[in-house]
Parts: sequence; structure tokens; C-alpha cells
Amino acid sequence: MTRNIMVLVFAAVCGLCSAGLTHAEQLAARSSSSIKSDLNYLMYTPDDYASSDKAYPLVVWLHGGDQGGTDIEKVRSSGIPKLIEDGKSFPFLVFSPQNPSEELLYPIEKVEAALDEVMSKYRVDRTRVYVVGFSRGGFGTWAMAEQFPEKFAAFVPIAGGGNRHYLSRTNEKAAFWVFHGTSDDVIPLSDSVVLYERLVGLKRNARLSVLEGVDHSGVEWAALNDRELWDWLLKQRLEVTPQ
Repeated sequence: MTRNIMVLVFAAVCGLCSAGLTHAEQLAARSSSSIKSDLNYLMYTPDDYASSDKAYPLVVWLHGGDQGGTDIEKVRSSGIPKLIEDGKSFPFLVFSPQNPSEELLYPIEKVEAALDEVMSKYRVDRTRVYVVGFSRGGFGTWAMAEQFPEKFAAFVPIAGGGNRHYLSRTNEKAAFWVFHGTSDDVIPLSDSVVLYERLVGLKRNARLSVLEGVDHSGVEWAALNDRELWDWLLKQRLEVTPQ
């Protein structure tokens, strides 16, 4: 009896709904907004850039969490920009965008939009464009590999992490070199290992350097001061459609 009463009440309520209310509509629309490439960034050109007419490889450097915000001078304090400030020369262009947030991950769509702008202004060898990132920038490196797979020849995530499920979107012809320290108490080593193992399962060109006893800040410098890394990186090429 109770069940029959409940059914009758439900039917009555539904009848009132259909009789007294119009059905809500979902309208299809298309956004016309565009991504503003309004990021602050540093741009490094090799010593011979102005005196030559050749195209150069380009490295995108994604910094860690401490350099985010609106003060571009902070970006000079770590990573590749720090090495350049200390007098090191590189045979490639370096594009170092600043994460506008001090707390959140990189807005990689804006990074990609700003990169397109940079590549239209400078002589870039489009077969040799790379992403290198540390910590929060390491997360950005993994994300760039997944979301813009046709743009980059190689990726170097240092003490980063990400979503392994989307690695199937990565370019089969791109190369990866992953760095992480065993004593990292900020980003667990396992974050890099699980992503590397996923790449291996996908038969990607991937290598992993686990640095024994190296902590979070130490792995950044250990990786960037590894001469073999740069020799390896500049050998990576990716065939791209002519612009």
C-alpha cells in the first residue's frame, strides 16, 4: 500500500512539473575568445646570432615554483637563465616564460601561444625545438608533451610529475630524458618513475636518470650541468610540416 501511494505522489508531482513548467533548454554556442600570449619571458640568443643568417635550435625553459609571479627578474635566479647570467654560453635560443602564478601550474596554452609568437620573430630550426623544465616546470614539460606532441623533438622533465594516462598522446618520434633524485622530499621519485615506465610501455624513446642521494634543489643543477644532456638534446630532431 505504501509503495502504491509513493508512486501516485511521484506521478502527481511529475504531472505538475510538465503542466506548470517549461522544459529547460541547452543552447549550443561557440566561444570567440582567443588566448592572449601575455606572459613575461626572457629570451636568449647565441653569441653569433646577429652575425649569421642560420636557424637555431630552441629550448623552452620552464622554471620551478619560486620564480612565478610578475617579477621577471626572478626567472634569472635559477635554471638555464641562471647559468646564462653566470656567463655560460649556449649554441641555441632559450625562451624562458614566467609562470604568472606563484601557486598554480603553468598555463601551458599561454606558453604555447607565446612560443608561436617567439618562433615567428626569431630564426628557429623547427625540427629542433625542446622543452626542459624543473619541478613545477617539470609538470609543465610533461603536459606540453601530451598536449602539443607535434611541436617538440625532445622533453627533459626534471623532478616533475603528471598524468600517465595521457602519455599515449605523445609523439612516437619524440625523445625523453627524465631526471629525479632519490632524496627528493618535495616531488616523490615515484612520480617520475611511473611516467617513465609508461613511456617504456608505449615504446617511446625514453631514458631515466635516478640520482642517488640528490635532493629536490640539487637535481636541477645536476641535470643542467650534465654535458651529456646537451650533446644528447641537440641530436634530437623531429620532422615538421614547413610553415
